[in-house]
Amino acid sequence: MGIALVVYSVLYTVQVVFGSLYSEVLSASDVFGVMNYLTAAGIVISVTVMWTRRRCAGSPDTAPGPYLAARAGFYSALALAILFFTLWFRLLMLGEGESLSTADDFAWYLVAVLNPLVLGTTGAILSKTSTS
Repeated sequence: MGIALVVYSVLYTVQVVFGSLYSEVLSASDVFGVMNYLTAAGIVISVTVMWTRRRCAGSPDTAPGPYLAARAGFYSALALAILFFTLWFRLLMLGEGESLSTADDFAWYLVAVLNPLVLGTTGAILSKTSTS
């Protein structure tokens, strides 16, 4: 599972960065139409993993590094989940001929930056724990 999240975060990054190079062959909206479902699954996995990690991290009195890392990971995953699902549901509810607002376009850029970071980190954590 961890390796799949890492690979997906790399593929997502490639699509975001290089998608315009092959946009005449594959429409970005078609590619992201499929990727959004995979992203949703990855975000649910990330929030679950980070929640579990946060609960097991202990207190800041024992070791502040792991404690803060677990909290930062959880809140990053939660922020991504709130942002992504709000935008995605809005996108799914668009009527024929309607388009996203400028604010929504900007928010999608935030998702494009956060998504590979959160999913890649979660994948690395899962890979590390499965090999330990």
